[in-house]
Amino acid sequence: MSTEKAPSSEWYKHAFRFDYLRVYPHRNDEEARRQIDFLMRTIDCPAPQDVFDLGCGDGRHAVELANRGYRVTGLDLSEELLARARSRNEELDLGIHFVRGDMREIPYENAFDLLVNFFTSFGYFDRDEENARVLTAVSRALRPGGQFLMDYLNREYVIHTLVPHDHKMLGQSKVEQTRWITGDPDNPGDHVRINKRVTLEDEQGTRTYDESVRMYTLDELHAMLTEAGLSVSQTFGDFDGRSIAEDTPRVILIGKK
Repeated sequence: MSTEKAPSSEWYKHAFRFDYLRVYPHRNDEEARRQIDFLMRTIDCPAPQDVFDLGCGDGRHAVELANRGYRVTGLDLSEELLARARSRNEELDLGIHFVRGDMREIPYENAFDLLVNFFTSFGYFDRDEENARVLTAVSRALRPGGQFLMDYLNREYVIHTLVPHDHKMLGQSKVEQTRWITGDPDNPGDHVRINKRVTLEDEQGTRTYDESVRMYTLDELHAMLTEAGLSVSQTFGDFDGRSIAEDTPRVILIGKK
């Protein structure tokens, strides 16, 4: 049991800044290309069509989709990451539309043929009802028959591979990470979360960021998606196409409205 203080319920308003890109340097354009390759292999949605990137961050997936001929809109809450995304879009002249907004309140209805949600950009909110609102907004934003990809953590994998503490150097920055689980994974229906505290120390000083994500089971995700009017047709445990298992890091859900 960790003695760490629980993250703020609004941690997501502060965590996604330029330091976030430094902590996750492997989340780069090459990874985005591989993931979009996977997407193209597993769905039937030829360009040009309208695609929505929910939790787009600095735009790496949006850029890759636009390069392949899609009309792309991206939404994120982070002003810093959106500034980087818009700068890349302007430099490459791709015509991507980036919007700042809350994922619970997607400002579109029946507007997209495909919605993508990469790198566990779901489960941020304390209350299950608020996380369910995200899926309702996803359903509302999609056209009838529109498809979606949701890339989420694999709860069992996270539990069994948890590293409580590590530290490393990223360039000139010392990065320390502490991870802990709240809730009881063995108690069905319990509110289980994976929490992380990241501390960076360099010439700019010391900064600390928290992350906290609700860890839903696959059955819970299926139930929430169904309630929102979304049906799952394919599931994968990683972007190599393996089936979901205890040793696969992701829960990738593909389906339609």
